[in-house]
Amino acid sequence: MVEVLALDDKILELSLNDDAFSDFEDGLQYYTALENESDVIITRNLRDFKTSAIPVMTAGQYLQK
Repeated sequence: MVEVLALDDKILELSLNDDAFSDFEDGLQYYTALENESDVIITRNLRDFKTSAIPVMTAGQYLQK
């Protein structure tokens, strides 16, 4: 149900160069999910992922789906 994904130099570079994320850790999570072709990002902070190219939802929303 849970998989730990690798975080590499490419993801660090993408995160550092993206001004869309005011929080560096959010950028790391986003690009890790994107580079590993994840289906969804689950977070309590939906507003931090407004420009996401993949679906973002809370844990409750995910469980309802």
